[in-house]
Amino acid sequence: MDFEDFEHKCADPACKLVFWCNPQNPTGRMWTEEELKRVGAIIEKYNLWVVSDEIHCDLIRCSRRHIPMAKVLDRYPKLITCMAPTKTFNMAGLAFSNIIIRDPALRARFQERDKLFGMVNPMSLTAAQAAYAHGGAWHEALKQYLDENFAFVKVFLERELPETVMYIPEATYLAWVDLSHCLPDVKDLPDFFANKAGVLLEGGDSLFVGNAKGYVRLNLAMPRAIIQTGLERMRDAIRKEQAGR
Repeated sequence: MDFEDFEHKCADPACKLVFWCNPQNPTGRMWTEEELKRVGAIIEKYNLWVVSDEIHCDLIRCSRRHIPMAKVLDRYPKLITCMAPTKTFNMAGLAFSNIIIRDPALRARFQERDKLFGMVNPMSLTAAQAAYAHGGAWHEALKQYLDENFAFVKVFLERELPETVMYIPEATYLAWVDLSHCLPDVKDLPDFFANKAGVLLEGGDSLFVGNAKGYVRLNLAMPRAIIQTGLERMRDAIRKEQAGR
């Protein structure tokens, strides 16, 4: 992380708020405690609000440990932490999340303005409580399965498409894959794979950051057999495109 550039942006008088992603999405990067402390010190120095998006904090590689921003900024009042059971337990359709607001005045203001406050779907609330109270063993099994999915994808790409670049991320169920050397002339990778391979994926530069041309994000939270079918379709489409150059 470029801390000098980060501080330069925070020092701008027009800057009032930092949106922080921990673990980072789409790369799956887990920030170290030292990095979090440096970021936190800069945020405190310029008295900025910080919204820490930690929705992927439960989806980390086995044996790793998440460090929340709230642990580092343990007394800083201008911190908002956003979490949810929805991604971890595949309950996004229930539209339930946790927003932890330290500042009492801001919390009251949020409750006053939130049109859904006090109108939570009882099924969503019950499901979230059940997931947190009884989903521990399932969650551990999920992390193990995801670890194996990432290992499978990495081996497949190294064997079948050695021009790709992929590192197993420290968190999330999403693979961040560089295909720029495989398909340098394809401008719209999601469109290419949708129409040439029957695979739906997300393009790096169209959805995430401007300097991610050639990158795609693959969702690996599914049975390995489906992942294998998708990878084989992608491989065949890439080889066909390369043969026609």
